[in-house]
Amino acid sequence: MTAPEFVKGVRKARGVCVLPLGVLEKHGEHLPLGTDLFSARRVAEEASRREPAIVFPHYFFTQIHEAKHEPGAVAVSGRMMMDLMAETCSEIARNGLGKIILYNGHGGNNSFLPFFSQLALEKPKGYTLYLPGWGSDPEIDRKLKGLLKDKYDGHAGEGETSLMMALYPQDVRLKADIPARGRPWPGLPKLKGTQSAIWWYSLHPHHYAGQARLGTVEKGRLMFEGSVRHLAGVIRAVKADKAVPRLTREFFSKVRH
Repeated sequence: MTAPEFVKGVRKARGVCVLPLGVLEKHGEHLPLGTDLFSARRVAEEASRREPAIVFPHYFFTQIHEAKHEPGAVAVSGRMMMDLMAETCSEIARNGLGKIILYNGHGGNNSFLPFFSQLALEKPKGYTLYLPGWGSDPEIDRKLKGLLKDKYDGHAGEGETSLMMALYPQDVRLKADIPARGRPWPGLPKLKGTQSAIWWYSLHPHHYAGQARLGTVEKGRLMFEGSVRHLAGVIRAVKADKAVPRLTREFFSKVRH
């Protein structure tokens, strides 16, 4: 958009911005490094066509330290990660977008983003954050249930491969030397039930979990549509929401006293 178009877009979006989040990391031997970011952004773009919102440009400075041993990973420090996210949200808000939806496409952010969102109560901000969970459309889920074959599908497997086949077929390398099955290694058997930063590496040191060759365009299109419907519903609900901003103001009015 041009600057004048952006001003009109902010009004049309009623001050709602979707910030699609991903990383640069290995996705098996056959998917592009930016798979999480590419798919999240495409979902955000289509959802915003159905329920108008401003979609922020590509953002990949999130949590991926567990992939630093593989080629192509970009992992910034924890302090830089937090500061960049905070500065980005502040600038989004300064441009008139006071409601920010953090739309996550990367499993490695499942600790970072809830913590970042909780820090919104550290001091008053010029914006309100919304962090939707992983979700799809119930009707689509019912259709997918009969199509998905791999019960263990964690990374670059049937699901992600299907999605990328539907969205970016030119970037899927199914002729690569893909292991038949990406299954967990022995991991940390003596530490079951105990959290450790090395847990993902202990199970999937090659960053592949699932069966990529089960992927199909049909499944990918359904997954995409399910995610788009879910996010469009989130955008709609955030636009209508008055409770979170009101309660946040109420909270800080009490904190100051």
